[in-house]
Amino acid sequence: MTYRWLILALALVAVLGSGIAAGDVRGRLVDGGYFDPSAESSRAERLLTQRYGSGTPKLMFVARSTGAVDDRQASAAGRRLVAELAAEPGVVFVRAPWSPPTPSLLSADRHAALLMLAVAGDDQQMTRTAQRLIRKYAGVRAPLTVEASGRLSINRYVEEQSRRGLVSSETIGLPLVSAVLLMVFGSVLACALPLAMGLVSVTGAMAALDLLARHYPVNVFALNILTALGFGLAVDYSLIMVSRFREELDRGLEVPDAVRATVRSAGRTVAVSVTVVTLSLCALLFLPTPFHRSLGAGAVAVVCLAGVAALVVQPALLALFGRRLSRRSVRLRWWRARSAGAPEFWERLARAVLRRPLAVLITVSVFLVLLAVPASGLRMGFIDEDWLPRDAAPRLAAERARAEFPLLNGTTVTALTPQIPPGSPAAERMGRSLSKLAGADLVTGAEGNFREGHRIAAPPARPADNAGHGTWFALTTRAGPYSATAQRMVGAVRAQKGAGPVLVAGETAALVDMKHTLARYLGWAAALITTAVAVLLFLFTGSVLIPVKAVVMNLLSLTVAFGAMVSLFQEGHLSRLLGGTATGHVDPLIPAVVFCIAFGLSMDYEVFLMARIREEYLRTGDNERAVVTGLQRTGRLVTVGALAIVIVLGALAGSSLAVLQEIGVCLALTIAVDATLVRCLLVPALMGLAGHWNWWAPTSLRRVRALILSRLTRARVPHEPPRMSRHPRD
Repeated sequence: MTYRWLILALALVAVLGSGIAAGDVRGRLVDGGYFDPSAESSRAERLLTQRYGSGTPKLMFVARSTGAVDDRQASAAGRRLVAELAAEPGVVFVRAPWSPPTPSLLSADRHAALLMLAVAGDDQQMTRTAQRLIRKYAGVRAPLTVEASGRLSINRYVEEQSRRGLVSSETIGLPLVSAVLLMVFGSVLACALPLAMGLVSVTGAMAALDLLARHYPVNVFALNILTALGFGLAVDYSLIMVSRFREELDRGLEVPDAVRATVRSAGRTVAVSVTVVTLSLCALLFLPTPFHRSLGAGAVAVVCLAGVAALVVQPALLALFGRRLSRRSVRLRWWRARSAGAPEFWERLARAVLRRPLAVLITVSVFLVLLAVPASGLRMGFIDEDWLPRDAAPRLAAERARAEFPLLNGTTVTALTPQIPPGSPAAERMGRSLSKLAGADLVTGAEGNFREGHRIAAPPARPADNAGHGTWFALTTRAGPYSATAQRMVGAVRAQKGAGPVLVAGETAALVDMKHTLARYLGWAAALITTAVAVLLFLFTGSVLIPVKAVVMNLLSLTVAFGAMVSLFQEGHLSRLLGGTATGHVDPLIPAVVFCIAFGLSMDYEVFLMARIREEYLRTGDNERAVVTGLQRTGRLVTVGALAIVIVLGALAGSSLAVLQEIGVCLALTIAVDATLVRCLLVPALMGLAGHWNWWAPTSLRRVRALILSRLTRARVPHEPPRMSRHPRD
């Protein structure tokens, strides 16, 4: 390590520079990017706001008065408020009960009026407009008191709380991880190295997000998720490197030789792990939603930074501190005494599993399937006020508004017919046809009001600039926006036959489109990434069975995450304890995020475990001994590394937002299950049953692997597994 001082100096400059450059990263993040901009619902929404002065109201104000809000004084104040709002930049329209009189926008006691606003622009522009309007108009405007509600009000609250949640999760996670590392290493210095790598990774992640946010909309949740992911992975990789370095020193190697041996063995494992995790996270880049793409790009950058820190900066620190990393604190002798028997524990566990591999396999598999059973009740729906804390102001406002205005308890679906001229017989026929659809209570729009196939109100005065531009209809139903009835209505509206397509906008249409988008993209993206990961594992191990086993075990672990989503949050078994309530549904964006991150992290531990098992098998050719020794050498490290990641991800449960709680808890639970039940029980059981078949591969694939690796290393591939007979011994 001749250049260790130069490497450390450059790393320090990079950390300081990243910290300074990312100082304003929170201000660049937006709460948006949740929808596919190319989906039909998104195109319909843009057309409605840009061409027709219509669209889905995403911001609401409730104006209350001690008297009737439609008396002369309150009515005059309300009209002034509407005029001011309509004149604001970015406001498309304002619907209010005063002009024309609209009884559905008045509360039953006539003490409250509902103002519904549509806002133009992309997610960032709408959020900024909503923030400006809420700051300006919410409060006392005598004789009215104005309260904000609606989707954009919720987004504003979420954006503010996510920034606070980052500080709280770091406050919880950092001390706990430090305590765990101190107990494991028994040395403050050895404990400080993984934390330093975590710092390098987190500051680099923030700088990468800041750079990305300058050119692409990055979701506000990315900072919370990616800093936790980067810190956890950096600690994980550093833990492997430091442990292997201390092991090499215990073998009697000098410090320079121990550093080289550590990089050759543990460094190779970390490099493969970084590649595997990166490939898993690349699946997010295939999805068209900006939320997934920004999260995927940031996650890939974070993982690569964690890998660079472990493979470049960490060896320089190992060379700098040398044998001081092996010294243990006297005050922690009690932990040393307890952990002295750790290798024997893992050896006994491995031998116990190998004595009854089939029983262990069936028992653990059945248990995991039972944990996954609740996933069959998964219901999809976007984040709403039910995802906020019980005492959150936007939630209380939304609950009061729903109690006062029955209109808000149903669903509005907007149908746009760009090729049907307004006022034409075809437009009237379309209105009558839409009003006959199952679940449609009322159809309103530029052609008048329709119910059960009849026009019940004449059309309003038609703007001259809308002539020849098509027309639109708003369908209302008593069913909730994420109900099966509302989703079937969207399909029925799109199936209407007319002059050209019928475009549908609204939250229900956006949900239907999101489900189709995920089904269309995520399936083949996951298949492609899974294949790539399997090929990489084959190149790493030289086995055909191990990559297949790894993918199947990972998928089994992931079913636990989906079961937890439904049981703990959708049904509310955990969310109530965390200060919220049952969410009632799962946001369709979350499963893809949990799948990609959990798949990569689970494969991370597979690589750690298989590296040591393969190393022992290459040395002895004894499969059972390789499994026992591999688990004995890595069981403790995998468990501790997983515990560090579980802590930093589980710390997201300290957030007040259910979305961060759900992602953090489900990921932490998946990693905990994978690092214990799967890696320590299922994997040894399967490898014990497979025997020497674990290391089998056709001769043709062996030759291809040798050719690829020789091209990559420009040398003959060393340490090939012992050649097997045609019928391997079990």
